[in-house]
Amino acid sequence: MGDIYLSELFTKLAPLSSYKIHFAKRSDGSEPLDAFMRDMNEWKDWNRYSINKDWYNRDYIFSLISFYPERNTWLFGGIWKVIDRDFSKKSDYPYLVELCEDYNKYIGRLKIIYAHNDRTVRNLMEIYFPNLIVKELLDDIYSTYSFPGYKNLDLPFKTLENVIRKDSPAWKSALSIYGIYLITDIKTGKRYVGSASGENGIWKRWSDYVYNGHGDDVDLHKLVEERGFEYVRENYKFTLLEITNTWNENEILDRESYWKRALLSRMADLGHNKN
Repeated sequence: MGDIYLSELFTKLAPLSSYKIHFAKRSDGSEPLDAFMRDMNEWKDWNRYSINKDWYNRDYIFSLISFYPERNTWLFGGIWKVIDRDFSKKSDYPYLVELCEDYNKYIGRLKIIYAHNDRTVRNLMEIYFPNLIVKELLDDIYSTYSFPGYKNLDLPFKTLENVIRKDSPAWKSALSIYGIYLITDIKTGKRYVGSASGENGIWKRWSDYVYNGHGDDVDLHKLVEERGFEYVRENYKFTLLEITNTWNENEILDRESYWKRALLSRMADLGHNKN
């Protein structure tokens, strides 16, 4: 069977001269694929970025995400309409863009083969589009982080949020354990030590933080009220300290107390634990 070109699938586009094609690649140590998996607004910003140049000087942006686990592979990242441009302010994000409904069903699912070796990543659509080949159509949106193992479980909030909101079966199974965990505010360095001993264990406790930011913990609740949920999303990270090999809640609380002492998380200037 011969190759299927993307042009055979995307047959109802506007004239190609209306698009810039964006080959989003690793930049300053950041991967667009990771941004896409964490948060759609973060991925949107990859398509708004421009430094003192009208890089997207056409009506539409046809976005492709570097799928770095596989060579010369791209993940379809949507078609964005450029609503407005404002270069009057000193901003790295001068574009107002809106995701088009056309071909949305392929976002995060359609893999494309193309060896893009050009230094410029915002290109004329008509030159590149005819050479793009369909590689694979996934059943679901690509959003799976491989479980790193219990000894390496140290996650930014946005990564954990993506895993929990997607209700990943592999992660849910792995995290349905009893244990002691640490939440660190990377901006202030303050820590919170907690334990999980109920149904679904760590998964349930960390899900609480993902949905409300505080997990009903007094000092964290105050932090969310003062600084907002977005502060939590940007600055929390979650670390598994210990898996407890016991069903006895008192023994689990003893281990939690040990970690609070060890990490000084009860001290007001170092931690958020109140007891």
